[in-house]
Amino acid sequence: MLKRILFLFALAFMASTLFAQITTSALTGTIRGVSDEPLIGATIVATHQPSGTKYATTTRGGGAFQIANMRVGGPYLIEVTFVGYDPEKFENIFLQLAESFVLTPSLKKTNATLENVIVSTARRGGTFNANRTGAVTNIGLRQITQLPSISRSLNDLTRATPQSNGASIGGGNSRQNNFTIDGADFNNSFGIGGNLPAGGAPISLDAIDEISVNITPYDIRQSGFIGSAINAVTRSGTNTFQASVYQYFRNERHRGRRVEKTYFVRPPEEFKQTGVRIGGPIIKNKLFFFLNFETEKQPKTIQTRFASGAAGAYGSSTNIVRPSADSLNYISQYLLDNYEYITGPYDNYTPDIERKKVMGRIDWNISNKHRLTLRYSQVEGGEPNPPSTSVGGAGTVAGATGTRNDITALWYKNANYFQGANFYSFAGELNSNFGKFSNTFRGTYTYQNDSRESESTIFPFVDIMSSGNGVAVQAGSNVGVPYTSFGYEPFSFGNLRKVKMYSFVDNISWKTNKHSWTAGVQFDESQTINGFQRFATSYYRFATWADFASALNPNPALRKLPTDFALTYSLSKNFAPAFSAFKFRQFSAYIQDEITINRNFRFTFGLRVDLPTYPGVPQIITHPLVLAMNFNGGEKVNTGNLPEKRLMWSPRIGFNWDVYGDRSMQIRGGSGIFTGKIPFVWIVSQSGDNGMIQITQAWNMYTSTGSLTGAPPPGPFSANPFTYRPTSVPVAGTIVPGAVTAMAEDFRNPQSWKTSLAMDTKLPWGLIAGLEAIFNKDLNIATFRSPNYIAPQNLNVAGYPDNRPIYGATVPTRFINTINAAGVPVAGGATAFVPVIIDNAKRGYYFSFTAKLEKPFSKGLI
Repeated sequence: MLKRILFLFALAFMASTLFAQITTSALTGTIRGVSDEPLIGATIVATHQPSGTKYATTTRGGGAFQIANMRVGGPYLIEVTFVGYDPEKFENIFLQLAESFVLTPSLKKTNATLENVIVSTARRGGTFNANRTGAVTNIGLRQITQLPSISRSLNDLTRATPQSNGASIGGGNSRQNNFTIDGADFNNSFGIGGNLPAGGAPISLDAIDEISVNITPYDIRQSGFIGSAINAVTRSGTNTFQASVYQYFRNERHRGRRVEKTYFVRPPEEFKQTGVRIGGPIIKNKLFFFLNFETEKQPKTIQTRFASGAAGAYGSSTNIVRPSADSLNYISQYLLDNYEYITGPYDNYTPDIERKKVMGRIDWNISNKHRLTLRYSQVEGGEPNPPSTSVGGAGTVAGATGTRNDITALWYKNANYFQGANFYSFAGELNSNFGKFSNTFRGTYTYQNDSRESESTIFPFVDIMSSGNGVAVQAGSNVGVPYTSFGYEPFSFGNLRKVKMYSFVDNISWKTNKHSWTAGVQFDESQTINGFQRFATSYYRFATWADFASALNPNPALRKLPTDFALTYSLSKNFAPAFSAFKFRQFSAYIQDEITINRNFRFTFGLRVDLPTYPGVPQIITHPLVLAMNFNGGEKVNTGNLPEKRLMWSPRIGFNWDVYGDRSMQIRGGSGIFTGKIPFVWIVSQSGDNGMIQITQAWNMYTSTGSLTGAPPPGPFSANPFTYRPTSVPVAGTIVPGAVTAMAEDFRNPQSWKTSLAMDTKLPWGLIAGLEAIFNKDLNIATFRSPNYIAPQNLNVAGYPDNRPIYGATVPTRFINTINAAGVPVAGGATAFVPVIIDNAKRGYYFSFTAKLEKPFSKGLI
């Protein structure tokens, strides 16, 4: 037996996604006679009636059978025949995603006076299923089309899971879920923004056939999460041509306009989503297609305020700001006349959020033994956004009140940025049956491209400040409040986020008497590249407009300095752009056995092994000056650390007990370890922010007390973004950056130990009651900490027995740093050095208890 298992593993490797998930259903069970004798050699034929797809097998030892890799949904017609016995038919059978429908008929011996027995019932694999062990919620096509959805997002539907809180499911946050469609990774793998790529809408809801939310799936094939595994499959064509044209629309009139007795003005809003879908046969019973196209358009009111003047006086309304239309028009014309820079308008403009989605799928029944599925989808679009609210290059300065987005200020349109949200996915799957063996081979590719662009031409970003009454800021007084902003958005130049993922999986399953075996291997490679040069076109903040305009004064002595300045530049040759890039690979293998102890009890156990690796990350480099520092307790910070190669073991067990043998009550549960993943942004931040491939220089004239004793900026305003860049490229590792990120020496991928126990029972009037308890214990959860803090003291106050650790009122940092124009660290006006360690913690846990009462309806209601 061991040789056979090793051979099957080798065979799978020859044929062979990280965390690949299940995309099909299965039919399993035993065929017996009325005297409980096993019928070996009985024939089972299952026909997917909408497409005419047929699946067939014969029973083996103990009358057991299994048909894997079946199309999700239905209805199915299942025919059971055996020589000398009356055949039986089961109609209107529906199969749910990632679950096995259990069929255990008892055939009667042939009687010449009897006709074929036909069992015609509306049966759907669901709550009472011998294959179900853990907590799972299935959302079928009827629910997808009928459940209300405001955003038309997949996240709206996963809320149907009792253990969910929005996109956070099963005690994990949204990034601890693993979302797949047709087995392809549909996560925001980079990690900035929501849990889904393409702005949270990576595919049209009208292209989805079924969704399965698994919190404690003890099936060893499901991995890549410590929250939940969310698997979905797309629609496919059938023997019937079907088409639909649809539009979803809403505006501000669909929102309420009062809270109790208080009425308010609803801001203008409009959302319009228009699409078409069509599917049908290319060759009846053989080849099918499905197509979906959808567009989305939604005006976005970025600027809700207006300059004072014709629109009204400042303070006369909550949307009339301090800057006047006359002054803003003057500034805009001044920049055009002197620098040929176009600012764009400052109010009364409304850009659009736009997306275009395309999905196409081909299903080919090559033969009764082989079926091929090919699916391609893409989303292209993005969203305009106002400039970041970060006040300055060196952080928020004491005495500066508010941000550039407050009512005291008004920025120009070209200071906005556009966040691209593009996502492309391909999935191909071949399902084959070879006698008692069934095989699934799947290859997927996804490409996430979230570029960030500005509407501005290349120009420094400038904040103009002034005191509340517009009087120039004096030395020692507060820095003032923002007045206006213009230029290339400070975090957008060269900003790109690209992740490519190539995934392959091969599963093989077979049945021997009471044992249903599954074995498989997986391989995944991701390629990530990130560009993030904050203040790459240089950043200035001036106390007043007059200080800014003084840059053109013919007398250099009268040219005013900015209150602070920042610039990021590459440490590559000739200051060539630097990008953080790395590869990630993971190898996985697993085996599982589902044992049918008897008709009433099934037991599953399996073992999964994952090996995550980082084969090449040349930008992850040890910073020698940072490594030389001794932090609290003598701890060292090595910016060149990456997780070591180590096997991640995930054993699991599960069971299902049909208490009375008639599926009126079942007890189910299990326990196992699940291995998650980390956002790729954690890796690239360790590369891009550690001062080894690029560096940020920041000057701030004002100290924390508001006095002018800080490090003075290098000079007055210059329209050339690179005027104050060093004349030669500094040597990497000779400048300590203001902040670094590093991984702990023994960092491991997140792991959680999940345990669940549940009971489901049928009640009168067709009701189903369920009780389910889930407990998660963190084994290796990712956490962040600073080694720069001195040890805290425990609270020791009479009447407060908690003794919680208390840090000092002033952040007790050990190291400080600023950099002058030559790129040399200086002490004056220093700011705190901020190191962050990505580490593991084990003290977290999650517990939930769910009581559920449901009533299935055959028609009319969800």
